[in-house]
Amino acid sequence: MWVLSHPLTAIQDHILTLSKEALERLQKLVKEQMFFIVWDNLNIAFWVESQRLNSANHFDNGTTATAIPVWDPFTTGPAPLGTLPLPMKPPRTSTFAVVDWSCEDVLPSPTNAEELSRCCFWQLKHLAIKNIANLARLKAVLEECPEVDPIDIDKTDQYPLPAMHKDESSIDGTIRVYVRILRNLGITNTDLRAHGLMFDDGDLLTDSLIDKIESVRRNSDGEIEGMKASIRCFGLFHAKMAGCRLVVNEHWANGRGMESEKATPWKPSHELLKISLAVHVKDVFGIHCGQPDFDAWAATATMANVDAVAKHVHRELFSTAALNTLRARAPELRDITHENVMLLNRDALFYIEFVFAIKKGDIGRVVNVLRVWMVMMRANKTMPKYADAIFETLARIDKYDPVLKRFFLHNWLINLTGHLYGFKEVDLLQEHQNFWAKIIYNAKDVNRSWEWLSMITVCTFTLPETMRTVQKSFQIPAYGEKHTVPDMTAGIQKLADALCDEKIQEYVVNRPANDPSDSTATTPVRDLLEEGSKYADTRAAFKKFTRETRKAQNMSFVDAEDDKLDPESEEEDNSETMEEDYEAMEGDLGLDEEEAYADASSLLAIATDLISDPL
Repeated sequence: MWVLSHPLTAIQDHILTLSKEALERLQKLVKEQMFFIVWDNLNIAFWVESQRLNSANHFDNGTTATAIPVWDPFTTGPAPLGTLPLPMKPPRTSTFAVVDWSCEDVLPSPTNAEELSRCCFWQLKHLAIKNIANLARLKAVLEECPEVDPIDIDKTDQYPLPAMHKDESSIDGTIRVYVRILRNLGITNTDLRAHGLMFDDGDLLTDSLIDKIESVRRNSDGEIEGMKASIRCFGLFHAKMAGCRLVVNEHWANGRGMESEKATPWKPSHELLKISLAVHVKDVFGIHCGQPDFDAWAATATMANVDAVAKHVHRELFSTAALNTLRARAPELRDITHENVMLLNRDALFYIEFVFAIKKGDIGRVVNVLRVWMVMMRANKTMPKYADAIFETLARIDKYDPVLKRFFLHNWLINLTGHLYGFKEVDLLQEHQNFWAKIIYNAKDVNRSWEWLSMITVCTFTLPETMRTVQKSFQIPAYGEKHTVPDMTAGIQKLADALCDEKIQEYVVNRPANDPSDSTATTPVRDLLEEGSKYADTRAAFKKFTRETRKAQNMSFVDAEDDKLDPESEEEDNSETMEEDYEAMEGDLGLDEEEAYADASSLLAIATDLISDPL
């Protein structure tokens, strides 16, 4: 039996050495190639041994950050210094983030819609083959989803930076965080000019704060102080969570919907949509296969048969056109329940397409869904802040130099494994680093300090490798279970049977739930695409992104009673009740297969046991 023992002070010295070496290695690399950065707030509890008025248990807000090499989509390798020179970024000349938008930026283009439709059609076939047992044999002949703008597969390196006891949630705080990050990277104004533009990833709050700094410091001459090199990239993980909650809040409002003061949690919502869509696809294939014995049909169906049914199903049960046809009928002939399910089918399919597009690393498919969500999030009491962020970002990068635009898009996702379907969002990477800092590497009780966190966070991905090496060298068994996805077959079948019994996905004229005289009757769900598209016709539409063309004129003194409100000054209705600034919870951050280390769940179980075991 082996017994491993090492003094605590020696361990701390080793970690300090590891941290310094990692930071020095990164500072050297930053002088050789381009990097971009991502940061996020870290809220962590601190305890004191003896509480006093001026020394009590408390929570501190700090920031963690990561530097990531820029991928050159033209050479399919690291980007050399100066590839994106600072003058390539359009100068900021106004208070608001004005973009020269056009009608093409307001709604998805016909090309976007066609590409999205083809991908959603493929998703239907994929879901059918995955969830209908007798169709599983066709998996090998199912073609890949149509590509739009795929990112080349390559393993992305990541370099965690020291955690900072600096709160980023204000303009001054963000400036201090940005300056400290560049200082940790060893970058001066001169270095930044040589480096070139630097993408800054983060959540919606980070994006908004950087925008404000660019506004108030637009006349600054300093590259660092004026954030002249910063290219804002809002996080796609937070956009994914927002899109998921948008659908769930609209279609399950009686659960925890719009009127709730607490934000709908993402992970259960994600599972709800994934399972619901699988059930609905299985049910509609059974309805429209054209045979009384669905299992017998599936057992002999060819790919051509699946294509034919999928086309019919996509057209009749997953499209806006089919929904509008049903809603145009006389009130007594409408089937509200069926219409609502059609809307759910369409909206959930958009979300699943977004999830798959991220995993595949096809940024063109991601953008196509974002353009649809940009419209849906304009509907009343939904998510106008995200709609603004998506609109401004997509309109802004469309006006970039084509080289800068391609760099932006192809560095919006990363791949830590270098495997197919191994892409993930940059802001999710940072959330995972926070997860490790708070759950695994944080010292216990009174031993917690920002000095410790600043050392340990730099070694976030070095220590798991060390732990694995020790386990292998000394043949220490790996306790815990490797992450597995629970089998949903039985649950999907049970729900599909219920759908079949209730005929929810079939048109029924006199369905009891449609009776308007019944106070519990089903009410129509809003079509968020239709509702959101009305925003562009309002007087205040995109006002803060529109260049001001009016000129001030001295009208001398004006009687206050005669002063009329300028109709153009109407503000947008931001009375949304949905919680937009949703922060990922521990349950949302379950370590996935795309982590940079194997058996992450086993490692997590071991480490959790170690830190939770009382000494």
